Amino acid sequence: MRFFMNTPISSVLFAVVLDVIVGDPRSLWHPVMGIGKLIHALERKLYENEDTPAIRKRKGILLVILACISVTAFVYSILALAFSVSYWLYFILCVYLLWTGLAGRTLKLEGLNVYHALAQNQLKEARERLSMLVSRQTELMSEDEVIKATVETVSENTSDGIVAPLFFGVLFGPCGMWLYKTVNTMDSMVGYKNERYFDFGWCAAKADDVLNFIPARLTAWFILFSAPFEGRSLKRAIQVYKKYKNRHESPNAGHPESAAAGVLGISLGGDAVYFGKSVHKAALGEREKEPETSDIITTVRMMERAYIMSAVMLIMLTALGRWVFRV
Repeated sequence: MRFFMNTPISSVLFAVVLDVIVGDPRSLWHPVMGIGKLIHALERKLYENEDTPAIRKRKGILLVILACISVTAFVYSILALAFSVSYWLYFILCVYLLWTGLAGRTLKLEGLNVYHALAQNQLKEARERLSMLVSRQTELMSEDEVIKATVETVSENTSDGIVAPLFFGVLFGPCGMWLYKTVNTMDSMVGYKNERYFDFGWCAAKADDVLNFIPARLTAWFILFSAPFEGRSLKRAIQVYKKYKNRHESPNAGHPESAAAGVLGISLGGDAVYFGKSVHKAALGEREKEPETSDIITTVRMMERAYIMSAVMLIMLTALGRWVFRV
């Protein structure tokens, strides 16, 4: 059971360093690709247009169960095999699985790509870059809307792509991290409230909400602690966060987004278009100023600080817990 609940702390440190310096290993096979193919295959087997909403919901529950069991069992098996061959093979595999589960550098670069396009007055390019980060339609967005959408997605994905994977990876090792990543990937693929996925993707969306409950709130506070570094009042940022954190449709996304809005002094939310349908998103934050291109840079800096703080806190607490309980 060592490779399930007692992953070497040093492997987490190596994984974080690799993610910060290198980012996603694009030249190597990425586990998310395999998970995506698995989910597609299961969806093709389970989804039927003729099914009633109740049957679709039950099949959606089955999708979550099968995908989670398959991925966790696969990760557990290859770690067990590696451990039986060589501790160092097991260690390297741990590092690789933890590294590929983090998305800090990728998130930073994608956010900066939008910023650089806007800084060069290339709004069309900025919209195209943003479309790689969000599911909403970006073709007709104004510059202010592009800025706000980038701030929203970078702050929300600080939780989804960094703090949450770290949380489960540090506490439960690669098995825990990739169980979370499976649920999060399913939510991004089938967790939409459209005709096809409203019932079929219900379980995936709810499971993602449950797993992100603690990480989203941790992320919000890590973002808030950036306020003094950005010349903003921490007290004021906390006031804004507490006022708006529960106004988002999602039980989790509103926490990091309202924290970012509180630090930046802008109002997020508003109308957005998803799959051709206009959706009104509740306002998050006080409109103390208009959105500025530099807000993207500030949000990226807040993401980096949240990354560092979460890694240090989670690793130290886990190391202390293992020392105290001798595990």
